[in-house]
Order: sequence, then structure tokens, then C-alpha cells
Amino acid sequence: MSLKELFEIVMRNYVKARTSEPFKGNRMGDVFRREIPQEIKNYDFIDTDKYIVSGSCGKGNWAEVPWIAIMKKDVTTTTMQGIYIVYLFSNTMDRLYLTLNQGCTRLINERGRKGAIEYMQNLAIKLRAEVNVSGWNKDDNLVIGNEFYEKGTIFYRLYERGKLPDDEVLKADLKDLIQIYEACIQKLNEQPQQKQIGDSTYMENRTSIDLPYYNVSGELQRIKDYIKSRGFQYEDRVVEDFYLSLKSKPFVILAGISGTGKSRFARLFAESIGCTSYNGRFKLVPVKPDWSDSTDLLGYKDLNNKFHPGILTTFIKKAISDPVHPYFFVLDEMNLARVEYYFSDVLSIIESRVFKGDRIITDPLLNDELLSSGDQELYQEYKGLYIPDNVYFIGTVNMDETTFPFSKKVLDRANVIEFSDVILNYDFDQPDDTEVRELNNKFLKSEFLQLNDCADYAEYVEGVIDLLSDINQVLKYGNLHFGYRVRDEICFYIIYNKIYGIMSFEEAMDFMILQKVLPRIQGSSMTLKKILIELFKICSGNMEERFNYEDIDISKTMIDEIENADIRFRKSAGKIAYMTRRYDEDGFTSYWI
Repeated sequence: MSLKELFEIVMRNYVKARTSEPFKGNRMGDVFRREIPQEIKNYDFIDTDKYIVSGSCGKGNWAEVPWIAIMKKDVTTTTMQGIYIVYLFSNTMDRLYLTLNQGCTRLINERGRKGAIEYMQNLAIKLRAEVNVSGWNKDDNLVIGNEFYEKGTIFYRLYERGKLPDDEVLKADLKDLIQIYEACIQKLNEQPQQKQIGDSTYMENRTSIDLPYYNVSGELQRIKDYIKSRGFQYEDRVVEDFYLSLKSKPFVILAGISGTGKSRFARLFAESIGCTSYNGRFKLVPVKPDWSDSTDLLGYKDLNNKFHPGILTTFIKKAISDPVHPYFFVLDEMNLARVEYYFSDVLSIIESRVFKGDRIITDPLLNDELLSSGDQELYQEYKGLYIPDNVYFIGTVNMDETTFPFSKKVLDRANVIEFSDVILNYDFDQPDDTEVRELNNKFLKSEFLQLNDCADYAEYVEGVIDLLSDINQVLKYGNLHFGYRVRDEICFYIIYNKIYGIMSFEEAMDFMILQKVLPRIQGSSMTLKKILIELFKICSGNMEERFNYEDIDISKTMIDEIENADIRFRKSAGKIAYMTRRYDEDGFTSYWI
């Protein structure tokens, strides 16, 4: 069905559906979520690696103003913020507007109604003045039935019911607006030359409405080149995996035997985006075996009732004062002491993250009892601290018998990236002048905190959840199944990967099984072996009965399958085969050794 025909169906039938028909199961839902977006995706100028096309007529209840959005992935991934193209149907369904518009939800939360409208109108005025556009309306005289859509419009074209142009005109108009959209993004990206690392990178000529937009794939390649130029090589995709993990949750564990370059990787990644120990945006803290509480990190009160801030407290205080830049806090060899003893307070606070406008905040870092003393100046200085959205925690751990194991509380809250291979080759011809760019925190900042934030990707997420449900059913045999937190963070990772087009779904899901599911498996029961075999079937994509727990050479059968078959999730299947072999040889298995 053509785009014109689909628009006509909506304009003829939507008011009746909204006022007298049930929302659930209504044809309008399919029109907005699937049929119109798919028709637009079929256009040759819509590159689905670069653009998201989605639509909505409500979430559980009918929307007064339904819409179809086309978002450039490097600009925005949600209709709650940023600029994007959107078809807006008026609430009376007699008008359809093709607009370049602005997301307002987070602006309203941060600035209120009046402040949000002022902000959007300032940006519209700026772009209308600086981007050369002809043939498009440049006012805010739309009649839609939603004030924020009307005031947030930058450029638009009006179509009326009964007078819709033919499909060729609709297609040409959208193609034209795509080019205008690209020109606007280029204009917002223009900025003065950045200063050297260590200097302030505030751009005096930039306005408060200018935000950097990144070519994520390009930046990740630059980071890989930078790390290689410093004489270190890591497995393919480790940079991409690390980036997606940090984006999904600001706590990542780098695990492996001693000497595989875990700490160096964290340092080089941070350096490549402008975060060094010299400018205070990178802090590596060696964990001591005698850490039994959080005093070294958060602080303590002395015998005179005076509060002394800890290493992390002072680091976070600096990060809050500099929200533009990311900050990396690395706990080196973090499992030399029991992580739950000294880091559990921080882990719990990370879980309290919520959006406050465009920022992410948490519960207070320090409680009043710790801060209360006669020194009111000190109390006022530290009482309002929280974990800001520009602080990223990285733990390095050695996987050997000298360290403490992790509890499920820690594993559920982190991505565990294993560093097992050492690439000793050195390229003497590798240039050593790879560019360092000081990146804005937008590059790493989370955009989703709960699954409801991903409503624009509901159809895609459903497939991920179906697979996770199959995995969880297997884990239930040994009471090893995971909960909502793990589900959500895996979905975030997969969605970010889709948005930025970094790797295939199979590659991304492979990393998630390897990092979020398998680390929780350890023990010596026969049930555990059954779980490993059933997980191998899922990961290999081969559900044959020949994978039987009574087979004394089952691990060999698994390895043969990996070597000779087309495996769906190869890394995870390989790890499961290794864990199964260890079980057969030792009567015990674990992800960790």
C-alpha cells in the first residue's frame, strides 16, 4: 500500500477509532508501528543504518496527536529530545504536517513549560537564519492540537485531507527535508578548533543550545587506532564491546589473567577521548586486601567528629563541577578484597539513577550521619553529592586462586569483559600520532534507564526478550535465573548496537550471553552440566539430542560442533564448551578460572 493511501486511511478513520474503539489490537496500531514506517524505509534515500523510522498512536491509550518520526541515529534515538523529522497528524485529522521538529519531554522536565518553549524557539530561529532553505514554511503557525509540537517546529509543509499529493510528491518532499535535516546537523556541529588536553575545552563561540553529535563508528575506529599506536593490540571488537557496555551501565569489569593489559586498556581508552590523570578525569586506585568497608572510597569521621572525604568522594565532587566531560574511576585488582564489603554502597546508589531533565542523578552519595558534625561549612560542601552521569566505574580483576569470587549482586550490576588472549605482535610502521579528541559526555551517557524508555524499539526488543526467556528457563533448573535488571541492561546494549550500527545482532547478543549470563554459573552438581548443555544448544542453534549430559565426551562433541558448524553465538558456545570440559575433568566448573 502506498504512503498516500496509508495517510488517507489514518485521516479517515483515526478520530472514530480514538473516540469509540478499543486501543488494544486495533488496526491503527499496525499502521503506525509497522506499515507506514516500512513504506518509508523502502525509499532509496532512507539508509536504515543511519536512520530510525518509528511511529506511535499511543501507549496503552489513544494519542491525541499520532506521529511518524525519522531520526538520525547520531543525533537522537528518542522523540523525547533532540531534533528529528516527524509527520504530525492534527487532532482533528484534517491536516498532516511534515516537520523538522524538536523533542520536548526532557526539556520540560528540566526547564518547565515556559523554559522549554523558549529554548525550542531560540533553536528554531537560529537554524532558520543559518540554514538556507526555500519552499518550506518557517513559522510556528501550525494548528495541531499540541502546543509543544507547534512551538518546536523548525520547518514544515502542510497537507490537507482530501488534497494529499501523489506519492512522488510525498517522496520528493521527504527527500528534500532529509537534506535540510543533514544541513541543520552540520550547522550545529560546526565549532572552533579544540584546545590541547589539559586545557579548558569550553567553546566561547558556542551557544547553550549547541550540542556535539558524533559519528560513533568513526570515533570507535579512531580509539582503536589510538590504542594500537601506543603499542597495544586487543581482540577485535573489544573497543566496541567496552563502549556499548559503558553506554548501557556505567560499571564494567575487565577480567583475565595477570598481564593481559586490562588496566592499560582502560587508561588508553580514556586518554583517547581526553581523560587523563593530568587533567583529573582519570583516576586509577589500587584496591588493598584489607579493605573491609567503604571508608577509603567515601570517607570517615575521626575521633573529633570531623568528616574526611574519601578518594571517590573528591573525584565525584570534581566530576559534578564539570558535567561536559566524562570521568573514569578505575578500581585496579578490585577483587583482592571482597567487593561487597567496600563497594556495595556505591553499587546500590548506582541503581537509584533517574532522569532529572536532561541529567541523570542518584540518591545522595553520603548519608547525614556520616557528615553530621560541628563543621557546617564542610557539611554544606558534601551533603548534596550524588553520582553524576559523567562518572564511569571500571574494575580490573585477575582470575586466579589468590582473589575473591564475585557475588550475584556484583555480577548483575556489571558487564564482565574477559581479556584472555595476548597479541604480542608489534607493528613498527604504525603511526604514533593518532588524533586525541576531547569528547563530550554525550558520547558515553546512557539514554535509557528503564525498559519503558525504549518504547520506540518495542518491536525489536520483543525478539530479544523472547531469547532471554528461553535462556532463563534453562537457568531455572539450577536456580541461576536472572531478573529484570539483567534483562533491561541486555536490551539497552542491543538497542544501542542497533542505533549506531556497530555489529550484527548475533555478535552483540553473543557478547551479552558471554558477559551477563555465563559469569553467574559455577558449581559441581549434575544439574549444572545439564544447564551448560542446554545453553550450548541455544548458542549453537543446534537442538539435536546428541548433546546428552550422559555422554562422557560431551565437551569434545561441543568443540567439534564449533569447528565444523555455523554457530549462532560462537564466543558463548566456546566458553560453554570450555566450562563443560572443566566440569568433566574436575567435577567442578566456573566462568572464572
